[in-house]
This record gives sequence, C-alpha cells and structure tokens, in this order.
Amino acid sequence: MKRSESRPEWNTPHLLSFVTNTSGGYLAVHADLAGITMLIDELEILREQLTKNDCPHTHLLSPEAAGDELTSTKIADQQDENTVIAHIKIYGWNEEWAVRHGLKPATA
Repeated sequence: MKRSESRPEWNTPHLLSFVTNTSGGYLAVHADLAGITMLIDELEILREQLTKNDCPHTHLLSPEAAGDELTSTKIADQQDENTVIAHIKIYGWNEEWAVRHGLKPATA
C-alpha cells in the first residue's frame, strides 16, 4: 500500500527529491512546502517513537521503487547532481542501540 493511501493528507502533489553526485559525497534535497511538510511529519513520527525508547525506521520511496513519498526530479543543468535516490531509509536509534551498532561511542 502506498503511503498516501494510509495518509490522505499526503495526497497533495509535492516535490521531495534526494540527489547525489557520482561519488555519493554530496547530497542535494529539493523540496517544496508540501514535500517539506511530508518529511517533517515523517520525522515527527520517528521522534515520537524514540521518546518511547523504541528504535523506529521508515522508508521513503519514489514511484520507481513502488512508492509515492519521493519524486524523481533533479536540476537539469546541475553537473554535480547525477543520481536520483529512489529509496531512503531513515533509522531512529535510542542510545543503547546506537552504541550497540557502533554508531556512537559508549559513554562511561
């Protein structure tokens, strides 16, 4: 099921694209107001789960990846923007699991 089917407020046409350069060392985010609102809503959901000490994650997908959260657009004349990202996975880590997975150093 596409996200907009379960979140009708996300049916508004929007712009939310993530684009990298060839090496992946550069990330551009292109968004309009509706796209930023969707991203903030998704991050708020993750934050709410983190406040309950959960370790949530979410997926944002483009139509090429069978989703409708991301768009597949980039600036036409921008040389550094080569690869449109079709799937973004955002993890929320509580302290215990961030340390356990080596994402943060253990504190004494």
